Amino acid sequence: MSVLAKRVSRLHKIIGVVAGLQILFWTVSGLFFTLFPMETIRGDLWRPVIEHGSLADMSVTLSAEDVVQQAGSDISSLELKPFLGAPVWLVESRAGRQMIDARTGDVRSPLSQTDIDRLVDRFDDRPSGLGSLTVTYLIHENPLREYGGPLPTWVLEYEPQKQRIYVDAVTGDIRAVRTTKWRIFDVLWRFHIMDITGEDRFDTWWIKLFAFLGLTMVLSGFVILVDRARKGRLFG
Repeated sequence: MSVLAKRVSRLHKIIGVVAGLQILFWTVSGLFFTLFPMETIRGDLWRPVIEHGSLADMSVTLSAEDVVQQAGSDISSLELKPFLGAPVWLVESRAGRQMIDARTGDVRSPLSQTDIDRLVDRFDDRPSGLGSLTVTYLIHENPLREYGGPLPTWVLEYEPQKQRIYVDAVTGDIRAVRTTKWRIFDVLWRFHIMDITGEDRFDTWWIKLFAFLGLTMVLSGFVILVDRARKGRLFG
């Protein structure tokens, strides 16, 4: 083996020790990502469908102009929709988000425990695979990493594996369903992209470094392969 080939071989072995475990983890985590459909990871199979009724069957007494006057600030979005059998206005403005009863003008957000209980009563049978609903609680700040939606949010926790449904406390929409598979996926994903900060960034120096080391290991392996082939020692 030439001097160059010896040096490349030494470099190949050193990089293999440093980067080999990370490359192995990339492979294992990548394999896990292919085992389950993304719909299963996101919990779409257990996302409940809620029947709120039809606006055509509801009486609306509060007009859009009335809502604008009541909000009292610049409105960026205004939507009329049914909620638990009643018409409501969803308002987004500089002051934040609100749900306003389109019959009385009362502000209904954030949703109360009674609203959530009524919402759960309207769930279809999809959440049955989550287990038994044991506790509901409202979060205004500092949510778990597994939830990346708007606040405040109601958390519906199911046992035995603390699987959760997140309900937007302003709109009543189902924002996320989090299961054990999702949490495993999230941990593997963070290691897969070497996300130290938790910001789901693909351009960290860690991933750049190990990608470079992995490429160097492959290229140095080709150099060693060519050197062995030239000397007739490819399989020896």
